[in-house]
Amino acid sequence: MKKNLLALAALTLVSGAALAQSSVTLYGVADVGIGKMSGQKTGMISGSRINNATSYIGFRGIEDLGGGLKVGFKLEQYINLKNGAVIDANNPQLQTDYARAANVWVEGGFGRFKMGRAGTPSYHGLMAWSILGDVNYSSVTERYGYVGYGLHTNSQFSYKTPVFGGFSAEVAFITKGDNNNKAKYDLNLMYDNGPLSAAVVYNKTQDSKASYALGAKYNFGMFTLSAGYYDTRDQVFSLLPAGSKAHMSGYSFGGSVDFDNITIAIELQRQRKSEYALQNVTYKLKKYTEGTLAAKYALSKRTFIYADYLRIEGENNYGVGIQHRF
Repeated sequence: MKKNLLALAALTLVSGAALAQSSVTLYGVADVGIGKMSGQKTGMISGSRINNATSYIGFRGIEDLGGGLKVGFKLEQYINLKNGAVIDANNPQLQTDYARAANVWVEGGFGRFKMGRAGTPSYHGLMAWSILGDVNYSSVTERYGYVGYGLHTNSQFSYKTPVFGGFSAEVAFITKGDNNNKAKYDLNLMYDNGPLSAAVVYNKTQDSKASYALGAKYNFGMFTLSAGYYDTRDQVFSLLPAGSKAHMSGYSFGGSVDFDNITIAIELQRQRKSEYALQNVTYKLKKYTEGTLAAKYALSKRTFIYADYLRIEGENNYGVGIQHRF
């Protein structure tokens, strides 16, 4: 009897250890509100340019292989909270299943290697100095995108170095076979140590001109300041004629102030160049000074309410919403 009990106890300990080495987590964001975008009636907003974020549900897993080696995966699906849809023909972000992330990675002392649909190095670098962070209502990302334009890219191979004294780098590659016979490169060099965060990002598609951006952010404690410069070339914008490629450049300044549970932030950007080329002819576009004013009130560590004003292309957009992270 004692031998059986000892064997059962040993089996329980071994099983518990194995389970502790592998885990899967359900998580996500629920973000919805009411707002008015230029030219539209006031109504519920979900996944719009004046939401703080587009709602999504995700699954991530990690397994400890021992010896400092880990493997994991991530699957993230956008969701429209107005109707629960995961596919919405009127919203580019909601047109494909698992359009936010679908990847697997291996990590060790050498860094992290990832394959699949994931955030680009340019996106991660821009987040180092963005005063608003990863929000829908940023005037900078509305105008210049995430240097490579999209914040996520399909069929991406990426490698991120370990952090050395606050410095790190990440490089991504998309093969010709996965990008209309045109290889694509994307990379960042970041510094994040104490109150200072800074980054340089670069994106290049074969047979196209390179895009880049750089910026920095400094946290003084109660308030934070940031600045950035952007130059995006050969980008395709849906509002421009088919076959045209745009060139947008400009700079941004931002600041935020924290008062207990309240954060107020402002982001301003001024276009230095705005034009597009079509059939070897360059057409000049109007250059704008644009910006975002936003406020957040934290109800808890996971939930906050927000209000934002976005001025883009001479048009006014307003939103009020609530976001819960789980």
